Amino acid sequence: MNISIIIPTWNREDLVEDLLASLEKARAAYRYGDSEVIVVDSSEGAAREAIMKSCADHDARYYYGDNSVRKKRNLGIDRASYEVIHFIDSDVTVCEDILNIHAETFLNDDDPMLGGSFGLTEFVGPKNFWWKIVEHTTYLDSFRFAKMFPYQSWTIGNNVAFKKDVLLEIGKFQEDFPFKLGGDDLEMTYRITKAGYRIKSAPDAVAYHSTETWSHASAIHNRTKRWGHMEYYIRQAHPELFVNCIPKSDVLFGVFLILCAVLSLIRLTPAPLFLWCGWLVLYVIVGYLIECGKQVRNPFYYLAGKWIHKRYHWYFIKESISHKDFSCLHKEMSFSVYQSLHMYKEETAKLWVFLCTFFVSLPVWAIIMGGL
Repeated sequence: MNISIIIPTWNREDLVEDLLASLEKARAAYRYGDSEVIVVDSSEGAAREAIMKSCADHDARYYYGDNSVRKKRNLGIDRASYEVIHFIDSDVTVCEDILNIHAETFLNDDDPMLGGSFGLTEFVGPKNFWWKIVEHTTYLDSFRFAKMFPYQSWTIGNNVAFKKDVLLEIGKFQEDFPFKLGGDDLEMTYRITKAGYRIKSAPDAVAYHSTETWSHASAIHNRTKRWGHMEYYIRQAHPELFVNCIPKSDVLFGVFLILCAVLSLIRLTPAPLFLWCGWLVLYVIVGYLIECGKQVRNPFYYLAGKWIHKRYHWYFIKESISHKDFSCLHKEMSFSVYQSLHMYKEETAKLWVFLCTFFVSLPVWAIIMGGL
């Protein structure tokens, strides 16, 4: 089984050098056929020269590509010589046995509908202030899916291998999305399962992702913005993924904020807005205590992580409403009935907290509003 490894990159010359060095060892240990490495780069100047040199030093083919990750991956697919395509991000290194494990996933399964093998991604490196915030979001969950589920409905674009003919059959990565990256890996890999193919987990095939490319404010902001906006476009491509759900608390609080603002203008007093703020603080405190339970969490990182999730959701709503689609207020993405049930249970609990804190705050509202 011959494998083509595709690496899209931009301005990561030091990280690319480390990755290619680790892949050189993995290729030397590969037992089941030939392998090749294809680097598709959009760097300029000294960074481009350094990446080209690393490719020459580690037996990798270099191509210059458009500054779009999805176009880079498609170019790599088109240039690939072999029957299995292994996608690797440029900010990782790999375990020595990674190619053998992916190959064995295919070779040891006689199901002709096995289309992909999904490995595990572990994060390594310093854990600074921003990284600790990321750890309180769900952004890292999908990197661990390989050891959580035996098969996947979709995958990230790192450390995942597919049969080339399957990629060609489903049309590769869609290139006309906004932004240069984000969401396209979910959309493409879901099309593979939608076409009837299976993506099997290979948790022993490990890639080690650097925390460096996540550990600053702009990286968190850019991912939140891209992924939030892209959820709308995924919905347009696959409306069956979106199911009715209980409106989220941020939507409900947003509606009440508008009502309180209007009431403040009518009564010419900021009191309703102050009451809204107090209710929100109470809701957050109760939610924190319930969600953390016996597990103590740093409240600052917890709140920062929640704020990032709210921003993600608002970017989705913003993009949807800009296209005059208001169903975003009561629909959410779900890949299975089990995920839908989990979401329903979670949102029901949040709704109860929302209602209980409202009724606890109600006497204060009545006293203050009665005195106005």
